[in-house]
Amino acid sequence: MSETDTVAGALRGLERHPDWVLLDLMLPDGCGTEVLRRAGSAGAGCKFCVITGCGKEKLDEARALGPRFIFKKPVDVERLLAAMKE
Repeated sequence: MSETDTVAGALRGLERHPDWVLLDLMLPDGCGTEVLRRAGSAGAGCKFCVITGCGKEKLDEARALGPRFIFKKPVDVERLLAAMKE
């Protein structure tokens, strides 16, 4: 397990081929949709669970990029953990 708080760190983390990525859309150096976009084009093969407090436009953009799950903040941790067991 590893963690980061930036888009750049998340992109580096994809090089380790994780099974799951828990991704917030609002990061200090950009938007998590960039991580989803690059992971899709690189064929990363990991499952994404997005958490966000963003509005409909950003949420729709993220959905179009195919994450397995999207949770709006505040996140129900039990539901999140159950989803990531799938």
